[in-house]
Amino acid sequence: MKVIIFLWCLFLFTSNVFAQKTTKTNETQTIEKEIRELEELGRVKSLRGDSDWDGLWAEDAYMIDALGGVIVYKRGQNLSAGMPPPKSLKMSDMIVRVYGETAIVTALMEIEIETAEKKTFSYNLRFMNIWKKFDNGWKIVAAERTPVRPPPK
Repeated sequence: MKVIIFLWCLFLFTSNVFAQKTTKTNETQTIEKEIRELEELGRVKSLRGDSDWDGLWAEDAYMIDALGGVIVYKRGQNLSAGMPPPKSLKMSDMIVRVYGETAIVTALMEIEIETAEKKTFSYNLRFMNIWKKFDNGWKIVAAERTPVRPPPK
C-alpha cells in the first residue's frame, strides 16, 4: 500500500513539474515570436526609410554603430537621417534568447544600398539588440552593430 501511495505522489509531482516546464516553454516561444515580429518591423521600417522609431526604441537606449560610435536614442530621433533607405536588407542566422522580461537578439544583416552615382554597394553586419519589456510593450534598450569582413584570400 505504501508503494502505491509513493508512486501516486511521484506521478502527481512529475506531472506538475512537466506542466510547469511546458507552460514556461510556451511563454518563451510566445515572447520569441513577438520579438521576431518586432525585428521584422524594424527591417521593413529601414527599407521604407521610416523616421519614426519611437515604437521600437526606449528613450536613452544606447547603440554602438558599425564605426564604433555611440548613439543615445531620443524620442523623435531619425536613426536613418542623411542615409538613403537600403535597396535590400535581409536578415538571417537570427537567435532570440529570452530571460524573463529581457530578450537578446543576434543576427546577420545583408545590406545593399545604391549610391548617389547609382552604383550598388553591399555589406554585411552582425547585430545584437537587447529588448526589455515595458508597460507599453517591448523596446530596444541597447544595440550593437559589427561589420563582417570577407575572409582574407
